[in-house]
Amino acid sequence: MPRSSPRRSVVAAVTGALAATAVVAPAAAASATTPAPSSAPSTVSAAPAAQRVATATRATVRWVRTDRARVTKKSAHDSRAVARPDDGTRLRVLDRGKYRLQVRVPSGTVGWINKKAVTSTPLRDISGTRYTQGRVAVTKKVSGSSKVVARVHLGTKVTKLARTTQRDAARIKVKVPGGRTGWVSQSRLTKRNVWGSLASCESGGNPRTNTGNGFYGMYQFTHSTWRAVGGDGYPHRNSAREQTKRAQILQDRAGWGQWPHCTRQLGLR
Repeated sequence: MPRSSPRRSVVAAVTGALAATAVVAPAAAASATTPAPSSAPSTVSAAPAAQRVATATRATVRWVRTDRARVTKKSAHDSRAVARPDDGTRLRVLDRGKYRLQVRVPSGTVGWINKKAVTSTPLRDISGTRYTQGRVAVTKKVSGSSKVVARVHLGTKVTKLARTTQRDAARIKVKVPGGRTGWVSQSRLTKRNVWGSLASCESGGNPRTNTGNGFYGMYQFTHSTWRAVGGDGYPHRNSAREQTKRAQILQDRAGWGQWPHCTRQLGLR
């Protein structure tokens, strides 16, 4: 093969360099104008969907922690009150001010409430019925040391309304016969309908029972005992609720021994 001359070598080198530049330049230009992929996290939340939903719920829902909290028509504190929700009531937040929130109460009424009167910690809505174990004091507020608004007898049927999930997690809000609402210890409630069981044993649960041997009604009162606990007329001519009320009074005064056979059978003594 012929040897290359020095001149030819120089020309070839220059030509090669120019070709390389022509190929490299567009790539460099592209990298200058196109941003490199970033390893930084996206500005869209990476939190799980369930977590984002939970956060949104906490932001738009509050629970009343001050019994009979004042909800006003306008944001001014001295505006007219349009609602007085009980503690434990769930509110939907519509708007926010510096010290007050615009909310919708369960009835649909919209108004403003002081932020200090509500909490973002859920007070669980619950429902159903329970029966009291022993004589129970029902308090106005969640705290057991709050004012007592009612005292109910053993076995009283109550309606559950709410349960706090805060420091007093063992307290249940209930409605008692007569319509009053308040809080009781969860430990004082049971699913057992003791009076229903006793009435079933004594009379088949029939409030109109008249055996013809001097015993009347669901709980087989004698007429004299019925009158002694404040009953009017004859037991079987009164409502089932009235008969249960008088039976509760009798049990308070004299214990379960007034119904010796059935209470022993039911394990009440």
